[in-house]
Amino acid sequence: MKKSVAWSIPLLATLLLGICPAGLLEAREIFEYRHESGDKWHLTSVVDEEVLINGEFFYRTEILNRISVEVLEGEGEDGLLWNKYQIAEKAVDSELYAWSAEYETEYRRDVRGRISGLAEDSPVPTVRNVPVFPRYQLGPGDTWSEEGSEIFDLEPGFEIDEVLTIPFTAEYRYEDVEELDGKRLNRFQIRYSYTWNPDPGLMQRLSLYSEYPLEISGDFIQEVWFDGLSGRNYASEGEFVYTYHMSTGDAYSFRGHSRGKAYYAEPMDKEALLKDIEEMADDNVSAEKTDLGVSVSLDDIHFYPDEPVMLPGEEDKLDGMADILLRYPDRDILIVGHTADVGSGSDGQLLSEQRAEAVARYFVDRGIRKDTQVVTRGMGHRDPVGDNSTEEGRRRNRRVEIIILEN
Repeated sequence: MKKSVAWSIPLLATLLLGICPAGLLEAREIFEYRHESGDKWHLTSVVDEEVLINGEFFYRTEILNRISVEVLEGEGEDGLLWNKYQIAEKAVDSELYAWSAEYETEYRRDVRGRISGLAEDSPVPTVRNVPVFPRYQLGPGDTWSEEGSEIFDLEPGFEIDEVLTIPFTAEYRYEDVEELDGKRLNRFQIRYSYTWNPDPGLMQRLSLYSEYPLEISGDFIQEVWFDGLSGRNYASEGEFVYTYHMSTGDAYSFRGHSRGKAYYAEPMDKEALLKDIEEMADDNVSAEKTDLGVSVSLDDIHFYPDEPVMLPGEEDKLDGMADILLRYPDRDILIVGHTADVGSGSDGQLLSEQRAEAVARYFVDRGIRKDTQVVTRGMGHRDPVGDNSTEEGRRRNRRVEIIILEN
């Protein structure tokens, strides 16, 4: 078994992708999704997960799912959505989130919440058609059920080239209107369970592998809060457990707790941000607009040779960047480390990851960003900006990028 955070992207990530009912919070109302072209938001969810093998504790991990969403087409009703999933995981010996996987997808969704247009082998969204609202008015205590499905990509965890679709029936209950964080919100409860076994055709394909699932079972309970006054989702949390029963006789179980919120930031003024950087940063900082937001390159942060530790006084060079980030406290950041190719045979991957983490730790330890607002990633020497055959080029390649994310 391989450890992998890509085994599942939790239900709450899917739950928070929507826009909920417009209108006032009334005793009874119809809940619908509404899509307006150009709307953008992102959601951040944290999953505390334990992994067990045959009932014995194996390891614990904390997973950060950051999902950017944009409505590509929509006039208030059905819509075409684009999602970008960025998945990060806390290492055992770190308090920071390191990049793990990334996916992009497009799909259509109707006003009830049913989605269509996804490729059969698309691994995301992993939970589909949840929530789906009925077409009639709901009041506190009302219940209903709708069909949904969960997607399991067996490649990351088991190196099996199969994507499974597991159907289930979700049971819904509209609980009530309640206050959370000073807001009046609609609260829903969602439950579902399933037990899956492969059909004969799939079993024949799976049997070609040394280890494969004979059964997958799962139980989920979620609570979702809708902000009816603004017509948007607000938060979700829940508990889950699912188990792979394998052909070897082993059972791999995953259980945990998830929590998350959706964030609807104002559009980024990239030109104003670039001007701030130009005025406040020193000469060794360069910035440019990108599809993700604004990328700031720090190419004069010096580390000990082949070490992730900054030389004395180098952290002071980050102060100007800290002042800039404090002006934009709601923007998440991605910190990317790069190394030079010095012909040693190493790809520099681990060192680039560690140096990105060192810069991230500076901002988190000083309260410039919460840990859930920062993801680190190492690129090794795969993305040079200078000529590695010259000392000047190698100096430029030894850099750390801070990407201030738009959405």
